[in-house]
Amino acid sequence: MIHCFVGTKAQLIKMAPVMVELRRRGVAFRYVDSGQHAELSRSLRRAFALPEPDLMLAGAGDIVSIPHAFGWYLGQSLAYALRTRWLRDKVFPGGGLCLVHGDTLSTLLGLRMARRAGLSVGHVEAGLRSFRRFDPFPEEFIRVHCMKRADLLFAPSDAAARNLDRMKVRGRVIRVDGNTVADALRLMDGVPVSVGVPDGPFALATCHRLETLTRKRRLRQVVSLLNRAAERLPVLFVTHRPTDDRLRRYGLAKRLRPEVQRVGLLDYPDFVATLKAATCVLTDGGSVQEECGYLGKPCLILRATTERPDGVGANAALWGFSDAVADAFLTRAMAAGRAEPVELPSPSAQIVDALLETRFAEAAQ
Repeated sequence: MIHCFVGTKAQLIKMAPVMVELRRRGVAFRYVDSGQHAELSRSLRRAFALPEPDLMLAGAGDIVSIPHAFGWYLGQSLAYALRTRWLRDKVFPGGGLCLVHGDTLSTLLGLRMARRAGLSVGHVEAGLRSFRRFDPFPEEFIRVHCMKRADLLFAPSDAAARNLDRMKVRGRVIRVDGNTVADALRLMDGVPVSVGVPDGPFALATCHRLETLTRKRRLRQVVSLLNRAAERLPVLFVTHRPTDDRLRRYGLAKRLRPEVQRVGLLDYPDFVATLKAATCVLTDGGSVQEECGYLGKPCLILRATTERPDGVGANAALWGFSDAVADAFLTRAMAAGRAEPVELPSPSAQIVDALLETRFAEAAQ
């Protein structure tokens, strides 16, 4: 049996295409949701036409603060620590392989639960590294921990595969052509949207990463950047609840220019439609950077470093909190024409191919 273990919104966006492909081929799988983003996941399941999870571990509401996230993880860890039989019978019945994704606390939780239940583990989006233990934290720690313990490691790029080779991981490295977010973008084609996309040029902005929100100076620099961009074109700032909380706590919300319009989280089809229409994108989100890479959308990465090569040196630039970099990016973005459509890869199909070629094929079908 194949068990798809996800928890965050970004994880579901990237794992949904794998589940869609498994279902298309008639391969049995179970969908286990950690409950980390229980409310946000509901709209995503509708967008991807996915069923409800086979098991929701804790789904009272979204975990939107840093202390809440670590408290949730510790609580979940204690809940399963001495319940091996429950893990085998209720969470992972039938044994087999557990697919985890990325670098979140849900990734770590899924891997540890699966290991305790005696399952093998496949790590989707393996091999990404910043090579800085505390930037980003805890993502870099989680990535390394999970990559060293996974049996199958799906590397989305040559650089990721080389990182895994240098790490001398014990698991089998499987190179796939890109990130599964490419399949997610394809699956959104033709899905109805409910948002009105702005007319004329505009910048789309997002900011939610831990290393940004927990440092007042960095978040203040982001606000200054958005105001700088708003001098050239309107800015649509899509904010998460933790971002709103930090903006208020630091007194930064009132510093945003009127041309910076704040809106709440958009459903994924609405976000993709807005992303495609934007003149440029300002984001600290890795998934958004990847989406911009596939769409050829000018993207300023609001971070000091990035573990993702997607678009860097082409459509994307690493800000590094430099005004000069920001000004050069905005000038280029304003002058750039509409990007030509690109043929998207199908990494989800390659992941399923690999799963069916392994010893998990018999149990899965």
